Amino acid sequence: MSSSAPISAQSVVLALLTVALNSAAQLMLRGAALGGATATAPLTLLKSPLFMAALAVYGLSVLTWLSVLKRVPLPVAIPFVSLMYIAVPIGAKIVFGDPLTWRMAAGSALIVAGVLVVAAK
Repeated sequence: MSSSAPISAQSVVLALLTVALNSAAQLMLRGAALGGATATAPLTLLKSPLFMAALAVYGLSVLTWLSVLKRVPLPVAIPFVSLMYIAVPIGAKIVFGDPLTWRMAAGSALIVAGVLVVAAK
């Protein structure tokens, strides 16, 4: 596929699914960490249902991403990954009460604009 070809709807859906799965995995990892899972105590990781679920969801995101990369040149596909920088803070605010600032919102708007510019080729 040439880098000047538009991105198909199926590729956009797969890229957004990758973002959603990876973002969910990040939130699950935070939940696992807050619940006591720690890298310095590997048994806490194995005993954490959230950590194990996060690994599974992250694995699914890798599979969907591979499907995207089969269809779309990497320089065109990679900006979609930056949407996680929007999804994760919003999810963290909703799930954990983490702070969101106007600077974060402005940065998020720039990320969305960049993805739209690349995807609109």
